[in-house]
Amino acid sequence: MSEVLRTVRLALHPVSMRDHRALLTHWTGPLVRRHLFDDHIVTPVQVSEIIEASERDFATEGYGLWALRPARWPAGIDAAGTDAAGDPLIGVAGLGHHEGPLGRGVDVEILYSLEPDHWGQGLAAEASRAVLDYAFGVVGVHRITAEIDMANTSSAEIALQLGMRRWRDGPAGPDGAAYYAADRSRWIGSRRIVDAVP
Repeated sequence: MSEVLRTVRLALHPVSMRDHRALLTHWTGPLVRRHLFDDHIVTPVQVSEIIEASERDFATEGYGLWALRPARWPAGIDAAGTDAAGDPLIGVAGLGHHEGPLGRGVDVEILYSLEPDHWGQGLAAEASRAVLDYAFGVVGVHRITAEIDMANTSSAEIALQLGMRRWRDGPAGPDGAAYYAADRSRWIGSRRIVDAVP
């Protein structure tokens, strides 16, 4: 199975160490880290650990994090799906393991981030649909959750566009979160796989 995904506008490649500098720059941007890392500045060592964890997850689980770059059809992407043009990273989407709310076990969680100059174009939803299609249709994941800061209304809207349902609120307070979930049976039954091109 190939972990390279393509959508109408995006090429999604599993993150690797060659993405380290771009990921560090992306994840330390103040608007990106605000909700993704609770406004903490991620270190180069942490970026390396995240990449290594994603590579392990792809090897053992079949999923991880994908770097998002503009799609090039058809000549800009070679037969192996490699981005031949060296386009800049515009974001990340993928799946990881996350401690479920209220200590109820480990969930498979979707996450996504985009460079701010790409916000409002529907790219996060497009990339996330491809990730969910892959996870549910190819890997066979049964359930995927999203933990979204209460103040991050844009991410909540994306979760709803994806057909995720709000199912639990986290602890109250300034760092409160809402939890959304999508189940494989409902996802497969409610839509045709349109955007993901494995």
